[in-house]
Amino acid sequence: MCAASRTRGESDKGELRRQQVLEAATECFRREGFHGSSIARISQAAGMSPGHIYHYFANKEAIVEAIAEREEHDIAELLRKLEQDREGGGLVDMLTRQTAEIVERNTDPAYAGLMLELAAEAARNPAVRKILQRSEREIGGQFFRLVQRVGAPAALDDAELQMRLQMIALMFNGLTLRMLNDPDFDLDAAARLINGIIRFLLEEAPPR
Repeated sequence: MCAASRTRGESDKGELRRQQVLEAATECFRREGFHGSSIARISQAAGMSPGHIYHYFANKEAIVEAIAEREEHDIAELLRKLEQDREGGGLVDMLTRQTAEIVERNTDPAYAGLMLELAAEAARNPAVRKILQRSEREIGGQFFRLVQRVGAPAALDDAELQMRLQMIALMFNGLTLRMLNDPDFDLDAAARLINGIIRFLLEEAPPR
C-alpha cells in the first residue's frame, strides 16, 4: 500500500471514530443532560477509552461545537436542495414546498430533546452560549444569502428582510418546544399556517 493510500485510510478511520464519539455524546446529552454526561460516560457509550475521546475533542464544549457544525452542514444541504428546486414559482413557492420537511425535522423527538438540552446549557454556560450564537449567525447568514440569490422581494431592504427571515426561523424553532410539551399537536395544521405566514412576510409588500 502506498503512503498516500495509507494516509487516506487512516484519515477515514479517524473521521469514523470521531463521528462515533459525536453520536455517543449526542445520545448522552439527550438522555442525561450536559452536566450528567461526563467524558467517562461518553467514552463508555462510544465503546472507547477516555483517552481516545480527548484525542478528538478537548472537552465537552468542543463536542457541542462539533454538533453545531453538523447542524450548519445539515441546514446548508437543506438550503441547497431548496435552491435546486425546479418545480416552478418564485421564492415563496420554493420555501413553502419545504415546510413539511422542516416541520418533521424540527419536531423529531431525538432532535428536539438534544436542541433543548443545548439551549438550556447555553443559559448557564457562556462557552456553550457563544458556540450556539455563532452557529445561529452562520445559519441565518446562509438563509439570507440564499433568499438574495433566489430573488428577495424588491420592496424589502436588507434589514427588513433579515427581520422577516428571523421570524420565519423562530416559527420553526418554536415547534421544537411545542412538540415536546404537546405530542398531539397538529403538525399538518401548523405547516399550513406557517406557509400562510411565509406568504404574508415575503410576498411583494412594502416594509411595515
